[in-house]
Amino acid sequence: MAFQTRVQRVGIQRAPPTRPALRELAVSAGVRRRLLLSAAFSTLGLLCTALAFVQIAGAIAASLLGGSLPAPDTLALIAALLAGRALGRTGREWTGQALAAQEVRVWRGRLTSRALALGPVALSGRRGADLAALDAELSPHLTPYYARYLPGALHAALAFVVVLAFTFRLDPATAGLLLLTGPLTVGFLALVGLATGTATERQWVAHTRLSARLLTVTRHLPTLHAFGAVAAYREVLAQSAARQRATTLGVLKVAFLSGFVMDFAATLATALVAVWTGVRLFGGEAALAPTLAALMLVPEFFGPLRQLGADRHAALDAEPLAGRLCDLMAAPVAPSGTAQVGPSVPHLQLVSARAELTRPTAALTLDLPPGTHAALRGPSGSGKTTLLHALRKHVPYAGTVQVDGTPLDALEAAGWQARVAFVPQYPRLIAASVTENLKLWNPDATEAEVRRAAQAVGLAEVLDALSAGWNTPLGEGGVQLSGGETARLALARALLSGACLILLDEVTAHLDAGSEAEVLAAVGSAFADRTVVLATHRRAPAEWLDVALQPAHAGAAA
Repeated sequence: MAFQTRVQRVGIQRAPPTRPALRELAVSAGVRRRLLLSAAFSTLGLLCTALAFVQIAGAIAASLLGGSLPAPDTLALIAALLAGRALGRTGREWTGQALAAQEVRVWRGRLTSRALALGPVALSGRRGADLAALDAELSPHLTPYYARYLPGALHAALAFVVVLAFTFRLDPATAGLLLLTGPLTVGFLALVGLATGTATERQWVAHTRLSARLLTVTRHLPTLHAFGAVAAYREVLAQSAARQRATTLGVLKVAFLSGFVMDFAATLATALVAVWTGVRLFGGEAALAPTLAALMLVPEFFGPLRQLGADRHAALDAEPLAGRLCDLMAAPVAPSGTAQVGPSVPHLQLVSARAELTRPTAALTLDLPPGTHAALRGPSGSGKTTLLHALRKHVPYAGTVQVDGTPLDALEAAGWQARVAFVPQYPRLIAASVTENLKLWNPDATEAEVRRAAQAVGLAEVLDALSAGWNTPLGEGGVQLSGGETARLALARALLSGACLILLDEVTAHLDAGSEAEVLAAVGSAFADRTVVLATHRRAPAEWLDVALQPAHAGAAA
């Protein structure tokens, strides 16, 4: 029951309102260029439509009132204008599809580049399912927004201006009615959008939560079977699927309702204009040709607004995704410069350096000459681990960190990270042989180098005793080794990498006192000529520099 309660809480937190983020999708120069082209096609189509309707209305009026058929040149002009109308519509559709294809490709590239720039450390607080869903939903969510909504909104604005201008010239009374009913229709569109936005956000959260849980159950199915928790998680998945289905149906209901409201408003406004036009014609207060042309233009006025109401759902569907994209793009990346440091073990100096977290963390002022072994002690939440990540340029930091007198931010990231090895509390081992795991950071290492590294940390005899020796497959997570042996293997791997700065994050926290002493002794001998920084809750070895972090509030004040 406890397991079921715990897994039911697994999910995606609701994101804050993201309307400003949606606008970020349309600010790039590439989008503006495509939209300008779409506006040109829209203007061409609208002008040809208006002129064609004027010619058609004149021909109808001449036929009804004068009994004369339109001249061939008039028919040719009408045909040419209708061809221009078709060209404008086709060009607008083509431009929208090209814009969507371009921007989906751009955002996928930006998402990939940002994820690579942030790295696994900065992304560790985000669910893998979130990123997977974000990438998978780029095309289905952004394509309607770029292909239909943005060009449609621009076309509706141009239609409002062009049609209203022609109608005012042809029949000011009809133009006055359009000027009255048009904003009311837009108001209905805005009101419906408020309800749709809330429903769409709920649907996105439910969809992403279901994706995350499916990924989790697929990844950990053997563990769930081992602990007999499959039935509990099956119920959780069923509830998530039901919630996602209900929210999706809710979005569809709102979509159908909004479509009905828009159609009703546009139809009512068109009928009002038509009745008013008929009354004035029968009363002899208006001329047939201009009034008929104005009446023919009325659907061209409301048609884009009705279509915009339908396409508005494409924008609202893209809104949650836009918020998460912008949130990811706004995540801070550790600065990288072009400076390099010498090949020797560097001299590190930290002045009021602290982890760049949302909560206050302890600041650290420390001088680390080459070859120093320091134990960084502090309570949980003081920022020890994040500060180690900052020293490897995985996350930004506050304060000052210098490497041989050069600011850490000015160093080239890839070059510096090759000089620094980070060993976590639970090292990641792959389902491969011992040798392949040891050579993970240095694939070109020779067998002799691999053996020397294992001997330096006291692991060679253990590996020799395995069933298949150094070719023994460890299995996912290194099930063939104990905790202390896994820690030694990770240290050998760091030694083999040639790094001059070794960062150890609670590598002995899960070990008993005897195993901890053996591992720390191996660190002291194997890395005697290199700088080592160990984040720990326990007392440091006697020969190590013991550095105690101040309480978090004191660090924040500093």
